Amino acid sequence: MKTSLGIVVIALMLLFGGCTTNPTPQQGQPGAQGQAGQPGQSGQTGEAGKAGQPGQSGQPGEAGQAGQPGQTGQPGEAGQAGQPGQTGQPGEAGQAGQPGQAGQPGQTGQTGQTGQQGQAAPCPAGQHRHTNPDTGKVSCVSD
Repeated sequence: MKTSLGIVVIALMLLFGGCTTNPTPQQGQPGAQGQAGQPGQSGQTGEAGKAGQPGQSGQPGEAGQAGQPGQTGQPGEAGQAGQPGQTGQPGEAGQAGQPGQAGQPGQTGQTGQTGQQGQAAPCPAGQHRHTNPDTGKVSCVSD
């Protein structure tokens, strides 16, 4: 591009500012237009742009939904039976008791009732009993 611009400027200077031998300035006819210059060279690639500023932070998301409850665990196994306890040691012998006090004398018993009259003895052989009707006395009499 610089080269073609330089060629155009030189061409214009020669056209308008060239040597003239005519002391009387007369305006000449304009010359024919020159050919178009060649296209200029491509410019150099520009430098990479600076990195942009970081964007703003996004808004916080909504809270997630609560999880579902876990499943109930299986029941544990029964524990083992405990071992039997140790037998205790025998206790000490107790102390001997003190002797008891003497009892008080008992009361005199009541007099018993008079017994009933016993039955009469049997009569000897060859005799039998006879009750006297007047006195009520029983006696043995010969047969």
